[in-house]
Amino acid sequence: MGCSTSSPGPDGFNFFFYKSAWHIIGPLVTKAVRSFFTKGYMPSGIKATALALIPKFKNAESLSDFRPITLCNTFYKIIAKVISNLLKPIMPTLVKDNQSGFIKSRVSTDNILLVNKVISYIRKKGGGKYFCVKLDIRKAFDTVSREFLIARLKQKGFPTCVVDWIKACISDVNFSILINGSLEGYFSTSAGLRQGCPLSPYLFCLVMDAFSNLLDAGSFKGITLDGFTLTHLLYADDVIIFGEATTENCISLKNILNTFANASGLQVNLEKSSILLPNNLSNPGSICQALSIPSISEKIVYLGIPLSFKRLKLTNFMPLMESITKKLSGWKANLLSFAGRLQFLRYTILNSIAYWICGSIIPKSIFKFFKKIYSKFLFFFGDHLVGRKLHMVFWDKCCIPKENGGLGLPSFLALQFATHCSLILRSYNASSPLSTWMFTRYSSPWRPPSSSSSSFWLSVCRTAIAAKAKFHFKITSIAPISMHWDHWFQDNKFDTCPDGVLLLNAFHTNSPLKVIISDMSWNLPDFLPSAVCDLVSAIPILDSSTPCLRWDNIGDVKFRCFILEFYSLYPKCSWNNIIWHSKFALRYSCYSWMAVVGGLKTADALNSRNISVPMNCSLYHEHIEKVTHLFFECSYSFVVISKLIPPVKRFLLRPTILQLGEWIDGEAIGNLHVKSLYHLLTCCAIYFIWRERNNRRFGNSVNCYTTTVLCIKKAVLEKVLKWRNNEAVLDFL
Repeated sequence: MGCSTSSPGPDGFNFFFYKSAWHIIGPLVTKAVRSFFTKGYMPSGIKATALALIPKFKNAESLSDFRPITLCNTFYKIIAKVISNLLKPIMPTLVKDNQSGFIKSRVSTDNILLVNKVISYIRKKGGGKYFCVKLDIRKAFDTVSREFLIARLKQKGFPTCVVDWIKACISDVNFSILINGSLEGYFSTSAGLRQGCPLSPYLFCLVMDAFSNLLDAGSFKGITLDGFTLTHLLYADDVIIFGEATTENCISLKNILNTFANASGLQVNLEKSSILLPNNLSNPGSICQALSIPSISEKIVYLGIPLSFKRLKLTNFMPLMESITKKLSGWKANLLSFAGRLQFLRYTILNSIAYWICGSIIPKSIFKFFKKIYSKFLFFFGDHLVGRKLHMVFWDKCCIPKENGGLGLPSFLALQFATHCSLILRSYNASSPLSTWMFTRYSSPWRPPSSSSSSFWLSVCRTAIAAKAKFHFKITSIAPISMHWDHWFQDNKFDTCPDGVLLLNAFHTNSPLKVIISDMSWNLPDFLPSAVCDLVSAIPILDSSTPCLRWDNIGDVKFRCFILEFYSLYPKCSWNNIIWHSKFALRYSCYSWMAVVGGLKTADALNSRNISVPMNCSLYHEHIEKVTHLFFECSYSFVVISKLIPPVKRFLLRPTILQLGEWIDGEAIGNLHVKSLYHLLTCCAIYFIWRERNNRRFGNSVNCYTTTVLCIKKAVLEKVLKWRNNEAVLDFL
C-alpha cells in the first residue's frame, strides 16, 4: 500500500480509513448475509435491539407518553433491507388499494381528498343515513401477533424460504432500554414489530390487509354513492370507516373489529376514536352506543387535515397557521442569513403548505396571511413578524421562477396548479379509490363541470384545461379514458374526427374508451364508415402496464415540470444567467438579485418613499447613493471590481451590473469556467460592497478597497476549490 509524503487531512484520513476497513469487513459481511439466506438461521445476538424512548410531547411523565423507537443492529438491518427490497415491488399486488401507507405509487393525500369529497357529497345530498368513524389502533406495531403474521404470509402464497427468513427476523428478539446513553435491562418479547426495522412497515400492511378483507367480505355495509362503494381507507394504522348509520350495521362493524383484534392482537382504542354524524341523523345515540364510542365529534383530524360534515371555518386552519408561525419565529430561524431564510421557506415551510393544498381547499384569507408573514420573514431580521415593515419588493415578484426574474419560490396558485396536474396524471395511470370516485362521479376532468360541482373539482377542471396541451394519451386496454371528453384521438376529442359523432352517439356520455376494446384490439360497431374505422384502428393499443397519460411525453415527470408550466406564459428574464449562472453561490446571487430588482434600501429609494436619510454615498461622498452608482459607477466599487476582473479597466465608461454581466457573457471571454468565475466575482463583489456600505453608515467601520478585494477573493476561492477541473481558473485568483 502506497504512502503519501504529506499527511492527509481529517476528511482524507476518514475516507482512507473507511475504504481500508471495508476491504476487510466487506467480504465477511457478504459471506455472513449469504449464509443467512442459505440456512435461514440468525443468532439472537444479531437481533438484539436497543429501545430509545422518544417523548410525544413536553413534560412527558408516564410510560404511555413515550414512543419507543428501536435501534437495530447494522448487520440485521442489512438483511432486513434485502428482504424489504424483495417485498417492495410486489406489495401493490398483495395489499388492497384502500391502504396507501408504505406502498409504492400510493399517496396519502389521495385518502384525505377522497374522505373530504365523500363527506362534502353526503352533506350536500342531506345524507342522514351514513356515518364516518376514525379508529385509533392501540400500540399498533407493538402488539401485532407474530403467529397471525406468519399465517398471513402463508395465506398470501409466500414461498416457504421467504416465510422462514421473515420468521427468523421477527422471532426471539431481545431488547434493552437506552437510558442516559447506556443500555439497561435485557428482556424478550412474544409479540410486536420493531419501529425502525425496514421490514416492519410492509409486514404491518399485510396484517392490516386482513382487516380490509374482513370489512369487504363481511356483512358490513359501506357507503354507496352514484355506483361508487367505499367501506374504509387506511394509512398504516390510521383507519377511516364509512358505513350505513343503522344499529345492525354498527354491531356488524363491532363484531368485525373484535374478530380482527382476537386474531391479530390489534385492539381499537375507543377513547381516542371519534365519529362524525350528519346533523339530520335520527338515531345518533344508538349509533354511538353500538360502536362504544362515547361522544360525537364535530370534526376529526385525519393525517393532519381537519374534516367535518359542516363547512370548515377559519378556526379549523389555526393549527396550520400556528405551526407555520412557530417555525418562522423560532430562534434558529432568526440566526439564518437571507439565503438561509430563502432555503428555509422553499424546503420547509412551503412543503407544509403544499401538503395542506393537496388535502383541502385553503381559504384565500389564509393565503393572504401567509404571504404577509413570509415576506416579513424573508426580508427582515429579529422581530420580523411584528409591526409594519417597508417592503422594497413585492412578494409576488419573489414567487416566480428565476428564469422569469424571481427568486424561484412557487406561489400558492402554482402549488395548487402543480398538485392538480399531479393528481390528474396519477388518477389515469394508477388505480385507487380516489381515481375510481373521480371517474364514477365526473367521468373526466376535461368534461364541463356542472353547477353543483365542488370548488375543488372546479379548480381541477380549470387546471386540466390550462394544461391540456401538455397531456398526451396512450391507449391501453384497461385505461379509464373517457370516449367523449378526453383528447385521445390525435390529441383531440373524437368529435373532431369526420363522422366521429356516429360513434359517440351510440354510447353514453360517461362511457370509457375500453368498451370498444377487446383482447388488445379495437372492437368497433359495424355501422361506422370504413374511413372512421381505419383512423381508429391505426391507433396502437399498448400493454396495460404502460402509463395511459403522459406529461409532455416525459417518462419520469418531476413536480417542478408542473410549476414551470404554470409560469410558461410569463415573460423570460434577459439577465437570468447573469445572476443565476451555472456556478452561482446563493448568498451572493440573492444580493445581486435584490440590486437588480430594486430590493436594496439605498438612499434614493428610501427618500422616494418619504423616508429622510442622508443622500450622499457612504463609499464616495460626492455623489447621491443609487444602485447604479454603488455598482459600479462609484470610484470605490469600480476599483474593487477592476482589481477582481482586470479587463474592466479598459472600459471607456463605468458599467452597471447588467452591462458587466452582458460583457462577461459576450465573446470577450471564451472559457466557460472563466465566465462562471467572473460572474461569481461580480455577485460576491456586490455582496461585500453592500456590507461595506452598511458598516460605514451604521457601524462606523471603514475598510480600504484592498481589504475588501482580499475578502472577496478569499470567499470566491472557497467556492472555486469545490469545482471540478478548477485548475484553469485558480490562476485568475
